[in-house]
Amino acid sequence: MATTRQLLTRTVQQRGPVSTKLFRPLALSQRSLFHTSFVNSNKEQQPQQQQQQQNSHFAEVLANKFIGQVRKQRQIGHGAEQHSTEPSQYVRIKYLPRTVTLEDVHKLAREAFPNGDKQILNVVFERTDEFNMTGRCIVCMSSIDDARRLVEYGHHRTLGGNVLNMDYYGTKKTDIVKVINKFRRPELVSMHDAARDFSGRSVIISGFPSKTTTENVLGFLRSKNFFPLEGAPDNVVRLKTKSQATVSKFLVKFDSESEAWRCVRKFHNTDFLLGIRKLEFPLQLRVAY
Repeated sequence: MATTRQLLTRTVQQRGPVSTKLFRPLALSQRSLFHTSFVNSNKEQQPQQQQQQQNSHFAEVLANKFIGQVRKQRQIGHGAEQHSTEPSQYVRIKYLPRTVTLEDVHKLAREAFPNGDKQILNVVFERTDEFNMTGRCIVCMSSIDDARRLVEYGHHRTLGGNVLNMDYYGTKKTDIVKVINKFRRPELVSMHDAARDFSGRSVIISGFPSKTTTENVLGFLRSKNFFPLEGAPDNVVRLKTKSQATVSKFLVKFDSESEAWRCVRKFHNTDFLLGIRKLEFPLQLRVAY
């Protein structure tokens, strides 16, 4: 009996370490796999709210940093540049390029404000009697603080190779309707409704022969499947030109901005053929704001 027990004990002692060696790598591999998968799952489940907050604050931090640098530069160089008028919700931008568009102004606002260009209520471009751009515009902001932020960000910035100059216009009591009526050309305002303007929905067409009439322009556009604003007697307006001009200029009003741009893409830099001899008159079109 003793010899039998001794044999069993030796057998268990010999098999015990062997079994441990067999199962130890498996246990370690299972542990490492579980640990690795647990870490990866945590990385994949990062809070989306933190990422959204970081993205929303990035634009604001960048704009504030730029505004702070501008303030320091103004204080270093001959003191802070003082504006001639008190702050108001109206910003007057000078030295704009003659090819400026409404999108250029909105882009400045999107850079200055973290929430985009929602603070802009209206933009009025100043034009001459011949309907040419003067390089100035009035931006109506929602509040005085928004106007101050736009001035601090956009003053002395470069747009189209021009260094912009921003200042305030009017006072706190200035009415927005009076500002629009003062600077917006009457050709862009409806004859029946003074509150309705066609900025962005009108096209300036220049290049027609000097004796062209509004009926000629209307018939030409309709023959090409372009229909100006129906029911409005001023849907096609002849614009003033220089006394020595050999071509005429017209303002055509459409129902929507997309239709106005479709007209520009169709006829810009094309030739208008006149008479039997097919005299060529190059046309220039642009959307009026």
